[in-house]
Amino acid sequence: MSAQPAYRKEFLDAAFAPAIEREVSVERTGSSQQPTTSILVTAAKMAAIVLVVITALAFARIALTNATVYTLIEADSISGEIADARSSGVSLEMEQSVLSNTSAINLAAKKLGMAAPAEVGTIALTPDIVATGDDGALSLSETVGNLVKAQG
Repeated sequence: MSAQPAYRKEFLDAAFAPAIEREVSVERTGSSQQPTTSILVTAAKMAAIVLVVITALAFARIALTNATVYTLIEADSISGEIADARSSGVSLEMEQSVLSNTSAINLAAKKLGMAAPAEVGTIALTPDIVATGDDGALSLSETVGNLVKAQG
């Protein structure tokens, strides 16, 4: 036999004939066991959720602790500033009471060699001849005009 059967019509029909379709059906057996993989997957999911919740709570606790420490530091700083301001206020009140006492001022003046004036006088000054414009800048023309009026 040679290659002749490959060219026969029956051989070609058998080679290209559709495959026999087999009917496949799946039937459930009476066993009520659930697969263990679904329980493991569910347990892993629950563990992951619990870890995420614990992590979120830990971050919230850290944030609150950080805010508390920062607030305490700021409160201590402000308390220190208040104490400094109170001590400065007391010192300034004491200085003000000393400076407003006329007898203390007279005593300090005598220690410096100062005395009350013998007579009181007044000095009359001539008006200023330098003029400024509306914008506050010096005005040369008005100043020259004022000088001519003063001399003349």
